[in-house]
Order: sequence, then C-alpha cells, then structure tokens
Amino acid sequence: MTVVWRALRVITFALAVMTAAAGADPPTVDPRLPAYVPPSTLSGNLTCAGGGTMQSLMQAWARRFEQLNPKAHIDVRSDSKLSAEGFRAFLEGRIDCVTFVREPFPSELKAFREKFGHAPLLVPVAGGSYATRGGTHAIAIYVNAANPLTRLDLTQLDAIFSKTRRRGGAEIDRWRQLGLTGAWADRPIHLYGMLRRRSTGDPPGIVNYVEQRVLLGGKFRDDLKEQVDRPGETALEAIVHRIAEDPDGIGYSGFGYAAPGVKSLALAEFANGPYFTGNPTEVAHQDYPLSRSIYLMFDGSARSPIVDELIRFVGSREGQQIVANDPEGFLPLPATDVRTKNR
Repeated sequence: MTVVWRALRVITFALAVMTAAAGADPPTVDPRLPAYVPPSTLSGNLTCAGGGTMQSLMQAWARRFEQLNPKAHIDVRSDSKLSAEGFRAFLEGRIDCVTFVREPFPSELKAFREKFGHAPLLVPVAGGSYATRGGTHAIAIYVNAANPLTRLDLTQLDAIFSKTRRRGGAEIDRWRQLGLTGAWADRPIHLYGMLRRRSTGDPPGIVNYVEQRVLLGGKFRDDLKEQVDRPGETALEAIVHRIAEDPDGIGYSGFGYAAPGVKSLALAEFANGPYFTGNPTEVAHQDYPLSRSIYLMFDGSARSPIVDELIRFVGSREGQQIVANDPEGFLPLPATDVRTKNR
C-alpha cells in the first residue's frame, strides 16, 4: 500500500506541474518595443546555422524578414544541430551568423579572438524558457523539502559550490553558515550537479552557465557529486532525485524537473535583495537572477546593413511576437533588455 501511495504522490505531483505549465498565460510581447519599419532599400544575403532548438524560430524570423525586405535573403541551414557545430562553420567562413542556444564556452570566445583579433558581437534575441525541459530554461536551486532554508544570494551560492570563490565569500560547507540552527547547524552540505567537463574539454551548456553566472568563471568544488544521463533518468532529473533522498543535498536543475521531496529557493544577486522565487513572470521579465537568454553571434567588425537590420527586426514588436509564438517556449525580451543589449 505504501508503494502505491508513493506512486500516486509522484503522479499527482507530475500532473500538477504539467497542468500549471499548460494553464500559464501565454508569453506577451512588451508593448514598449518599437514597431518594425523596413528601410526603403535593403539587399544582401546572410547564412545562419547552429542550435537545433532555435531552428524553427530562426526560420520564422527569416521568412518574415524576407517578406518585409524582398531583396534580402537569409539562408537558415539545417545541417548543424548544435551551437558548437555552427560556431565551427563560422570560424571556417561557411556562415555569417551562429544561433547560440547557450552561452558561448570560454574556449569558443578564445578561438574567436585568436582568429579575428577581437570579441564577437553576441546579441541576446530572446529569453530562455521557464519550466520546459529544454528551450534554454531558467535554472532553479533545489534543497530537500525538509530543509528550513528558503533563500540564497549569489555570493552564498558561489561560496557553497566553488573552490575559487570569486565573489569574495568565505567557504560555506555547513548549514549553520547559512543561518540554520538546532539539529541542522553542524550538518554538512552535500553538492549535486552535472558532469563538469565532457570529453571535448568543454562543460555542458548548463554547467557553463552556472560557472560563468554564479562562479564568475571559477571552478566547482571537488566534492560535488556529479550526475550523468542514464537510461530512464537524465542528469537534471538525477540531481533532483538525489536531493529528495538526501536531507543535506543542494543542487541546480530546471523548474520543469521539480519533484516530490524537494523545494526551490528564492534567489537574489546580493544579500540585501530583492529576492525572486523564479515564478513565470519573474523569469519572463528576467528579474530572476538565473533567467537565461539565447543569442545570435556575428563578427562585429564586419557588420553589413543586413546584419544591423536583422538585429533591429528581431528586437522589434514583430520580431518578439514571433518568439512568443514559437513552440520551443522561448520568452520575448523586455524592452529594457532589447534597448540595452542589442545596440
């Protein structure tokens, strides 16, 4: 009977998560974004390739852009399924634009500088998704449901997960250092995460994001318990499952991987707040500190009129409405982010 009850709890929880996601309001486009007005004359060709989850979005952008600018052509190639493949094609001169569904690896930025002598033009063109199991989703920090902790700032997160602690905090390895008292005070903190490096020498995209955003390019602690994909359980699922089994566990995953026995923490950039729980609105507005973005990469020193016009188009109301309609779950950018990041 106990096994049946546990199974019912898991099924009920999963249905609740799916129902909440399905019932969420569709993403809305910021009305403050400018309307797109095409120039009187524009011609040229642009070839793009990269991350597979951006394929339908990039194709929709290209179709509408060509309708509005009949003498311009954007070729969205489908022979690359990964951002890394698109990036290699870019370095080899075979394409002009990389669709990045993750943040570039440090090794890629280094390779770009070595070839071109300067940093790339990396343009955020949409927000990552909220609680999908893909779509460059926001990152949640999970602890066991029995843990009384409710929130953390990024300096504390760095001090927990990093051995280099570039945010300046002292090492945190006991729950009392986070304000927990009584029986929790001297209990050790157990870290869970993904494989830190693949055979290529680069990390998985999510690991790279956490390293750059939280650890400021630092290194994870050696005692982090690495989880890997296995039949019936992805690494991101495994992280959540291990934390549900371990009262002293903490780790990162996506909001779409929430499960019975864990809870996500509110996060803030700094100790004095503000703190954000990571609800759909906070992620859509990119207020939640671990909200993500997707990008287009160009060689900024060789910007052609068609590149500038494409950037202007994707940052317009019309371009961001295409984001809102895309099935991958990417989120339209707030007008403030478009103005500050795309120019």
